[in-house]
Amino acid sequence: MRSARAAVALLLAGLGLAACGTTQSTVFSTIGASSAPALTLRSVQVEPVEREQAAIAMAFDADAAAALLVAVPDDLDFGTDALVCVYLGERPTAGWGLDLQTASLVDGELRILARETRPRGTVDEVVTYPGDCGVVNRNALPAGDLAVRADDTISDEFIVGGDVTVPVPESAP
Repeated sequence: MRSARAAVALLLAGLGLAACGTTQSTVFSTIGASSAPALTLRSVQVEPVEREQAAIAMAFDADAAAALLVAVPDDLDFGTDALVCVYLGERPTAGWGLDLQTASLVDGELRILARETRPRGTVDEVVTYPGDCGVVNRNALPAGDLAVRADDTISDEFIVGGDVTVPVPESAP
């Protein structure tokens, strides 16, 4: 009797979703599917090194992070975290900035949405090298070569792109 009720409930749920424009196969494909770790971007209070060229770089250990940051914070756990830094490259005036907002995997590519800010009004003519860094869940990234790009959240303009190699986590078989 319970299995008949469960079957009827599942059928009704499938029909209800079909009426909403979702197919029944979608319902069944999500049942029992394994859930991968979520890819989130967390803000981290660090100072990126100055880079003359626009670039995206990632670090999966403290030594690699030392090449991207002025000082590596002690609280970064490279067993679970990966550092991602986006550099705008050389800018001719003060007032430029970058704030990483989100990261997601789309069609096998790591996409970062960032807010690039431009100077307003009169600014000093001094060469600057703006950039920003964040932390993503390393276990949510596929091992191997990974295309990465950053786009502006307001203008949807391309900021910079590149490729990184994501190492296999040490705990993986």
